[in-house]
Amino acid sequence: MPDKRKIYDMKKHSFSLLNIVFYLINLIACILLLLSYLANFISPDSFTFLAYCGIIYPYLLSANVFFVLYWALQRKRYVFYSLISILIGFTFIPRLYPFNNKQELTNDTALFKVLSYNVHVFGMYEPDNHNKDSIFDYIAMQQPDIICLQEYFQDHKNHLHDKVMQNILQTKHQYLEIDGINQKIGLAVFSKYPIINQGILAFTDSSNNKAVFTDLCLKNDTIRIYNIHFQSIYFDKEDYLFTSKFTKTDLDLKSEEMQTGSKRILKKLKKGYIYRSEQVKHIVNHIKSSPYPVVVCGDFNDIPWSYTYHQIHKLLSDAFVSSGKGFGNTLFINNKFPFRIDYIFYDKTFFNTSGFTVDKTAFSDHRPVYTYFSIKDKNQE
Repeated sequence: MPDKRKIYDMKKHSFSLLNIVFYLINLIACILLLLSYLANFISPDSFTFLAYCGIIYPYLLSANVFFVLYWALQRKRYVFYSLISILIGFTFIPRLYPFNNKQELTNDTALFKVLSYNVHVFGMYEPDNHNKDSIFDYIAMQQPDIICLQEYFQDHKNHLHDKVMQNILQTKHQYLEIDGINQKIGLAVFSKYPIINQGILAFTDSSNNKAVFTDLCLKNDTIRIYNIHFQSIYFDKEDYLFTSKFTKTDLDLKSEEMQTGSKRILKKLKKGYIYRSEQVKHIVNHIKSSPYPVVVCGDFNDIPWSYTYHQIHKLLSDAFVSSGKGFGNTLFINNKFPFRIDYIFYDKTFFNTSGFTVDKTAFSDHRPVYTYFSIKDKNQE
């Protein structure tokens, strides 16, 4: 018969080796999680690696939660490594998964609904496209008071889409800022409230991305709405095909295809990070000079743990964090990799918000987001 003590010692030794491996992985996970926090504060133009850490924040957080549970079950002091790392960035967690109860707006005035949607040119370049009608039907069903559309497609000859939107919302208040000759693509704002002023914020480093603002008259108050489309990453079919392989079990991480594809993706991500870090400075300065309370809508092409997001968040509140629930992912790359890159921000000193929703429609590569606002009672403190 085998020596029971010898078997016990072998198992104990194997378990110790496993703990050593987990300990080293745990240290790496802690360091990367802490670096992901810094992605909010340090411009990617200075240190792009931090931005890469930020994009995998949800996975780093999950890994550290695992290690907290793993070491806690063994009553090891190593539990504090991940626990402290998580607590340092505890305020970032609601950006991933907010915990909000149902909120009812009371003692407020001028309740209105704001919807933001990247309509992906209504799918005009896709074969057998029926998305356009579906998008119009969706907007007709939602009946927002203010809608900000990105990648809005306009037929230059008859302006059919403009007329349909006006008919759907029963309004002629609109502001379009679009580029092109025969077929124009850009930003659109439609409002059931009068537009008393408008303007464009062009980005000098991009011909396709921009922002616009509109000043709206809401009874006795004037508010400013920003519609923003920050720098895109411009993934092509080759990039999407490459990312689709990440879930395959036979993926060869050392292959030439893997190395070439990874370098190409990282290069595009870096370019986008740097462009957006400059574009957001322009927006922040404009927001600071606004004479009216501000609501910001748009496709940021960036995650909630990024430098771009944080610059806006320093000035305004994220409506998803304030009144949303669950995971708020608005973009799915190859239907596998979820990201939240579409936002509605607001001035919490002037507005209350309720019922933030990420709709699960599949008519565009983005999901629409909407929320309800009310203007705070001026007698409230």
